[in-house]
Amino acid sequence: MRLRPIIPGWLLRWFCLVTAVANITGNVFLLLFYRPLFGWLDIPLPRDLHLFTLECVLSFTMGVVALITYVRPDRLVLIVGIVGKSLYAGITYYFWAIHALSSWFMIFVVWDVVFVGIFFLYWIQLAAPRLFELSHSVFAGLDTRHDGRRALVLALSLTGNTRQAAARLTRGLERSGYEVDVEEVVPEERVFHQPFTFGRFLGTVIRAMFRRGAKFRPIKADRRRDWDLVVVTAPTWMLGLAAPMESLLADDDHRDLFKGRDVAAVVVCRGAWQRSQAMMVYRLERAGANVVTARGYSHQGWEPARLMLLWWRLITKRTRLFGVDYGLSAETLNEVEQLGVDLAHRVRNRPHWTLLPEARHA
Repeated sequence: MRLRPIIPGWLLRWFCLVTAVANITGNVFLLLFYRPLFGWLDIPLPRDLHLFTLECVLSFTMGVVALITYVRPDRLVLIVGIVGKSLYAGITYYFWAIHALSSWFMIFVVWDVVFVGIFFLYWIQLAAPRLFELSHSVFAGLDTRHDGRRALVLALSLTGNTRQAAARLTRGLERSGYEVDVEEVVPEERVFHQPFTFGRFLGTVIRAMFRRGAKFRPIKADRRRDWDLVVVTAPTWMLGLAAPMESLLADDDHRDLFKGRDVAAVVVCRGAWQRSQAMMVYRLERAGANVVTARGYSHQGWEPARLMLLWWRLITKRTRLFGVDYGLSAETLNEVEQLGVDLAHRVRNRPHWTLLPEARHA
């Protein structure tokens, strides 16, 4: 199934203003009028007025953080908001659980949990501001003096799933007259090679959680070939881009693979794809690429069966669990192949002089 963000960045920013107004005005009102309000709602008065005041002040502070984010979007401030709202929701839930707060306060818990998700999505969006548009369209390619019809497809795959997607995308390009060079990104560290033991699997998970890079085999493709399109395909590891591909995109020795070329970013995952896409687009644009699209494709099945099936596949090599087959469905693979066709027929009218990644990211 193809995945697309459903909330654009401008709407996420306005949500920040909504919670800013609610937290700031709501807590001031609560501190000033809690006695008549609690009496009207039949809520017991706080047992510890100092603790109640502290909670209101903390919630007010998160409103200020949200207001700062709305006025001047910043990823670091959003991290403060994510941590703060998570702690506030957790503390409020704890006091409700020990019967120190009325059930009415669970409204605040739900509110803050929702906005933790919104802040996280906005944090991703700020890494790649065009992510929403890139996931819905194929943008104009660079205007070349000749009709280039040669592509490079880079694929990182541990279980063969992303490799299969890359093969179908290659077929779509070739159907449309492209000559395609396919290069696999191969991790050099033993921990990433199958067969997986439980220890290797656990090591891969821990490394992905802490975003630790990984060594990879240098790409041997002839850099003199005149590729007018590069397609980068990789899986998601623990809500982020797979470590070997992340390291490749950040490597200065491979920058010339992307600089001044049209590039498509393709993520294959169970369901969490937006951060992987944002990381990929960010790295590619830093390398000087003209990113024309960013797509995400999810495994078939349902959660948590898909998650358990991934673990089952990595440790036992079996591809079926709870009636769910591992990997992309036939329908999704057809969508990936159609993407290859769409990329081959993209409009190419963007002048090279508009591509100034060094200035844009300075």
